[in-house]
This record gives sequence, C-alpha cells and structure tokens, in this order.
Amino acid sequence: MPSDALLKAIQLNEQRYNDEVKLVRTPLEATYHTALKPATHPFVYALYPSMSYAYDLLTLGGDANAQRAAEILGVIVTHQDQDPSRATYGIWPYFYDESLDEMDRPDWNMADFHGKKLVLILKKYAAQLPDTLVRDIREAVYHACQAIILRNVGPHYTNIALMGAFVTLVGGEILGDEEIRSYGEKRLKRFLDYTTGIGTFTEYNSPCYSPLAIEELDSVYQESTTPGAVADAEQLLDIAWHMIAKHYHPATREWSGPYSRTYHTRMTEREKDFLGNALKPDSGGIQCAERYHSYFSSKEERYYTEPTMMASETGYQNYATTYQNDKLSLGSYTSGSMWNQRRNLLGFVDAGGKKVSIQLQFLKDGRDFCSAIFTGVQSRNQVLFSFNLATDNGAWHQDLDIINGRFQAKDLRIRLLLGGELEGLDLPAKQEGRRITAQLGDTQLQVEAVLDSSDYGPLVLAIERSAEELHLDYVISSGNEERAFDFHKLQQAVWVFAFSLGNDVPLPTVHLSQQGESVTASADTEEGAMSITVPVAPGLTADFYRGNHVRLPQALQKQLVQ
Repeated sequence: MPSDALLKAIQLNEQRYNDEVKLVRTPLEATYHTALKPATHPFVYALYPSMSYAYDLLTLGGDANAQRAAEILGVIVTHQDQDPSRATYGIWPYFYDESLDEMDRPDWNMADFHGKKLVLILKKYAAQLPDTLVRDIREAVYHACQAIILRNVGPHYTNIALMGAFVTLVGGEILGDEEIRSYGEKRLKRFLDYTTGIGTFTEYNSPCYSPLAIEELDSVYQESTTPGAVADAEQLLDIAWHMIAKHYHPATREWSGPYSRTYHTRMTEREKDFLGNALKPDSGGIQCAERYHSYFSSKEERYYTEPTMMASETGYQNYATTYQNDKLSLGSYTSGSMWNQRRNLLGFVDAGGKKVSIQLQFLKDGRDFCSAIFTGVQSRNQVLFSFNLATDNGAWHQDLDIINGRFQAKDLRIRLLLGGELEGLDLPAKQEGRRITAQLGDTQLQVEAVLDSSDYGPLVLAIERSAEELHLDYVISSGNEERAFDFHKLQQAVWVFAFSLGNDVPLPTVHLSQQGESVTASADTEEGAMSITVPVAPGLTADFYRGNHVRLPQALQKQLVQ
C-alpha cells in the first residue's frame, strides 16, 4: 500500500505538471547558484523536483504513471552536460528555463542528486521503461559518475561525500564498470576512516542534513552488493544515530544545538516525521537502532563535548558542547562564522509547557552576517563568548557574497532571538547597565556585555517584543541612511559576553586582561576555570579560527582524554 506521504507528493506535483513541457512548474525559491530572480521569473520548470515526481510515479506503479515518468525522464536526461571537454561535464542545471552557461556558478551537487535517482530507477524500475530510455539513463548515470569522480569531494562534506559514494558504488555495480564501483567503495571507506578518526561527522549535528546522511547510508546498506561497503555503511549508521539521539531534548521535543548547518532553528515537520517513523518498528522505513531509543524519552541530565574536525587537516579544532536537563538544553561551538545556516549558540526552554528557542545572531540590516566570527566556551548552562570582525569574508554567504570587510549598511547589531511558542507567554525582560535579563516561564536568561571595545562607539541596548519573537539586542550602529563600513580601518572591534540560562545559575564572573593585541576573558565555574583569548582588531577568518584560544573547563577536558 502506498504511503500517505507518497500520495501527497504525487498529488501536489500532479497539479504543477505541464503536459507540453513534460516538467513540474514551481515557484522560484532557490537563492544560490541561479541567476534568475523572482521578480522576472516567479515560476520555473524545475528539473530535480520533476525527477523526484517521475521516481514517485514509478514507485506507485501502473502503466499510466510509468508512461508519464518516461516522458519526464526523457526531457531530464537531455539537459545533462555530456561533453567531457566542458567544465560542467556530467551535471544538470536547476531549471529548464536557465542553461548551465546562464547560471551563477552551476551546482556540481546536481550530478549526485540526479545520479542517485537515476541509479535507483535503473535498479528498481527499468522494466517499466522503454529500452531506448533505459539506455539513455545508463549513459546519464555514467556521465554523472564521471563528474563525481572528477570532483572527488572529500569526507568533510558529509552528505555529498556519502551521496556520491552511493552513486558511484551502486551505479558502478549496475553498469558493470569495476573502475567506477571500486571508486565508490574506496570513497565510502575513506569517509568511514575520516569519521571514526574524529569520532563524529564534520557536518555535525545538522537537523536537515543528518537525516539525509542516514538516508544515503541506508541506501548503500539496502542496495549495494559489495559486502565491504555494506559493512561500512552499517558502522556509519550507528555513528549517525548516536549523534542524533543524544542531541534530542525530550522536555521540549527539539533537537539540541549546536548545529553545523540548518535552514530552520526549530524542527521542521519533515524532521519530526523522520524521527517519529524511525522510532516506530512497524513504519516500514528507516529505523533507529533500538539501543538509542531511550535518549528520545529520558529527561536525565546530559553534558558532553566532542571535537568536530580533523585538526591535523584544518590546523585547529572546533569543539561542540551540549547541556540538557528536564527544563532546557543549551549548545555551543568554540568557533564559527555567524552565517544564516549555522547555530553557534542555541538553547531551548520548556516554559510552562510551551517551548522557547534562543538563537544568537550577528545581523547586518536584519540578515545574518557571516563576517562576524564567534568564539565561545561553555560550562553546563553558562557560556562565555565573543565576536571578531573578518576582513576577508562575506555578508550573507562566505563564498557567494564576498565583501572583504567593506560594505554599505544602515544597521549592525548582535541579537539574542527568542522564538517558538510565544503566544500567551509574558516573557518579561529588563535592562540594567549592559545586562539584559528575561524570564522564560520559571527559567531565567541573562546576558551581559562584559567587554565593549569598538571604534564604532559603545553598544546601545534594545528590547523589542512582537507576537512571534522577542529581540534582546546590542546595537553597534543604526540609522535611517546607509553608511560606509571598512573593517580594515578599525583599530579595535571586539565584544565579549557572559550568558547563563537557569534560575539558580548566575552569570559567570568574568576577568579581563590584555596582552599585546589580544584580550583574555576568563571565568571561574564549578568545574574549574574557562577562558577565551581573541584579538582586539579585525583580521583574517583563518587567523581567527587558528589563533583564537579556548580553554575548556576541567570536566570537559577530562571527557576528551577518556
């Protein structure tokens, strides 16, 4: 019997399908890679959603569905670049409306995404399709595999490293191409060695991408005929499920931070469905190992830290710390850019049966600003953190929107964004000096700027409440007109904050000292001293990551050497 999700997806795409173009027409929502804009192209004929529609039709079965799927696939395979002499060899554009040459940096991930669907179609549904189309699909899979091999993504790019391993491994098996199959097997083994070397995925604790990684690994486990690859996938599945399970916070039914990448602060319906189905033995889908089920219900205190990078490769380490109890969860990194897909400091609170999220942001004109570099250290539900400004980074994206520390803006500010189920919650907040205190049910949040050292002048505090959000802001600069910012001209621009979450948890008492061009902020906690050392002036992103020093409290240091 087809699942409700399958039928719903097919019904949605049925409404969007164009019989003449043989593709699905969708609103333009992509913000990366495409040069098209919603103002001129509000709707587009999207290739990958059309591919997914064809796959779903074949999964549902029936002659009429197979015929429509064949028509869609016939169009899609013709849009792949199959010329080995071109830089875009083996990949697809996003849209029928825009060629690869017209795109703003074509997306090489499309070889992996389209390639996976085509491999599965060959493996499961080739008998439903015309022989000529099957030959075309086999050729498209070959070219996609060649693109994946040429690109040769490393194991640090978790979901694409795994998806590409599946396409080449299982694609090579189907094509009878030992060179391609062997590459896929070795790529998966390399990913396993890299991941076990760190102890976790480098695309760490991502609510949107960790389920995708599990789906890729499950696909290898279910579909590959290579015994060694199947065993490697099984071991990686265990690592992935353990990472997810220990971050789940039963009190708020949320996914604790910090997040390496996400598109939403709170869990989406897709993520909730993924976890819910994985915990149901009769769901018929991907299953979470039973030994991890207790994590999803136990409200016992959890407190741990772990490395998230191969320090020998990066030249530095980034630790992720998470604390949970029966009221709240709090997670933080020791370093990271403040771009919109990252959550360097993230908390969730059960405020009388309603959940409140707490997200740290650094904003330029209301948008997350990735030229702000976070450094932090956490002891249970206390955090000491700072911001530096990078002179070689971007505005909203570190690759696609480079500004190199020079830009025009009206507003620059640091924000604690409180969201979630705020309807009916009072959330009283007050300002005392450079400290802001907010009451979230019976849980107290406190934050204080303990160092405000900037050529832009002193921070201005602001508290703003709407129906859906509470903003606790430290304003660096604001005005009605744009002004020029040039980080290269600044002698000093560093801000250090103390943060605590919990009624019986005071703000850490912070001691500041300066040596040369750096400042050290330290605090004594119940677990020993913790500290951060950061420059006072703007600089290069890599220098911040490699040079900013963090001292973890003793309890966490002991965890790392056990």
